[in-house]
Amino acid sequence: MDPKISDDAVGRLPIASGRAELLEEIMSTPVTDRTTAPDTAAAPRRRTVWLVPLAAAAAVAVVATGPLWWPSGGEPASAPGGPAAQSGAEAAADAPTYRAVLDTPGWRVTHVYEESGGNGGEISYRRGQTSLEVHWRPGSLYDDYVEDRRDIVDPPADGEPVEVLGLTAQLWPYSADDHTVIRPVEDGFLLEVRGSGMPRSAFEDLLGELRLVDEAGFEQALPDEFVTASERDAVVEEMLDGIAAASGQERTQGEEQPPITSDQADRYHLGAEVAGQVACAWIEEFRAANQAGDQQRAQEATDVLASSRQWPVLLDMDARGDYPEAVWDYADQVARGEVPEGFRGGLGC
Repeated sequence: MDPKISDDAVGRLPIASGRAELLEEIMSTPVTDRTTAPDTAAAPRRRTVWLVPLAAAAAVAVVATGPLWWPSGGEPASAPGGPAAQSGAEAAADAPTYRAVLDTPGWRVTHVYEESGGNGGEISYRRGQTSLEVHWRPGSLYDDYVEDRRDIVDPPADGEPVEVLGLTAQLWPYSADDHTVIRPVEDGFLLEVRGSGMPRSAFEDLLGELRLVDEAGFEQALPDEFVTASERDAVVEEMLDGIAAASGQERTQGEEQPPITSDQADRYHLGAEVAGQVACAWIEEFRAANQAGDQQRAQEATDVLASSRQWPVLLDMDARGDYPEAVWDYADQVARGEVPEGFRGGLGC
């Protein structure tokens, strides 16, 4: 794979917000870019979707209602959780509008990612060879991001003032057809918008087409192929049923186990969090069985992981990115009798 972020760009990441910046670079590529040629080295660019496990380790929330089947002899990997759910009235009263969406005809959504606990997210759009990325991040990161973006130009300087959604923001050019703008903090979040493959005039025109939305408005703006909060439980259950069927395991209803949880609207990232937590549980079971000298348990775990090559969720994801390859590589290691090193970080569990 051809990395699209330069060593120089990595070196200029703000230390205090290093994790958030890395998350941005890892997660923000539209999946349709997987086979495109690298962009010029003038701007810090993005990597393809296969690195999602590094970001997925951050954790997730919204509960699948049915109990998850786990290895019978061991404990499941801990499922990360989120804040307690609010009532509908409370959520409506508190609904902040720090996300922004684009409704301009001809632009399609290619990528959506949400961090857990309201810690930010992003949405990407594409029209032909042009793209627009919208990121929302906690306001505490504002100074770090502005300082980092000042280094886009030489010598480092503040961005040129431009109005974005009613506030004066700062704009920097990566190149003649690649610009980014950071909007000041409002409702606790900053907005950064990046437009590539278009001149500044076209980018500024698109900035004028953005609109601020709350969480409900954000979901309403997503195409049908993305998963809303009301749909997520059923989609997670469908993914888990497919895994169980492919592996020959039975999901026993009523088991008290941590549920699979996720905030993801993009089926690729949702699938990574579902399949990753199940795979982690069975790798943990394989390790525990070996430590206990229980060959029957170890073989069951090996067989379930080997079946991952038939898990529908991974097969559906395989055309979009390389997360399934990571699961299958770990399964191959288990088949050789090895406990994969660093699998929890690699799978995001």
